[in-house]
Amino acid sequence: MQLAKELMQEAIVVDPDLPVVGLARRLLGQKADGACVLKDGKLVGVVTTMDLVFQEKNPHIPHFLTIMDSIIPLEAPQKVKKELEKIAGMFVKDIMTEDPIIVSPETKVSDIATTMVEKHITLLPVLDGELLLGVITKSDVIRAAFHLEAGE
Repeated sequence: MQLAKELMQEAIVVDPDLPVVGLARRLLGQKADGACVLKDGKLVGVVTTMDLVFQEKNPHIPHFLTIMDSIIPLEAPQKVKKELEKIAGMFVKDIMTEDPIIVSPETKVSDIATTMVEKHITLLPVLDGELLLGVITKSDVIRAAFHLEAGE
């Protein structure tokens, strides 16, 4: 029976005041599904790539038509500009999940998988008290289930 401490990986840590654009760059650059949000050394939330795509506070994203490498807005230019400025002005704290579900280093992988499925979670912080040790992602659970090595 594998435990969280055997599967966890290093957590990507971000500040709640990081602009969403910076978060997107960091997650894409590190090929990561999410990050832990720390303020004054304490976990205050988690943010995932899904939060960047589907989040309730998300402003209307303008629609565009692409023809021969030209991008044509399908809405009034002023409305497009306003919506893009709204998106660019958002911060991690605006889209993160506060008070995330956490696991301990001794949590069984089967319990982690159950939590992920039941709560629709893709990333779980691993904490020892208030100390962030790492994270478990859905990919870590899949690797454990099929006895695969990282990178396979």
